[in-house]
Amino acid sequence: MTGNRRPLGWILLVGALAAYGDMATVLAHHGSVATALGVHGLTGTLMVVNGLLMLRETRETRETATAPAAPAPAV
Repeated sequence: MTGNRRPLGWILLVGALAAYGDMATVLAHHGSVATALGVHGLTGTLMVVNGLLMLRETRETRETATAPAAPAPAV
């Protein structure tokens, strides 16, 4: 919302711990392995991937993405 992706990346990485904790809880209480891995494991993995991608973004990447496009050459 504010253009600060790094804090959001860290929040996603920390939030992924909850999904992995849920997965461990389901497995510890003899729940379905498919549900544990398919729902909670996949959710945690996607959160980690998105968090790392947001942390990877650099200032140069943001500046080039928001820079105005060069004018088209006159014909």
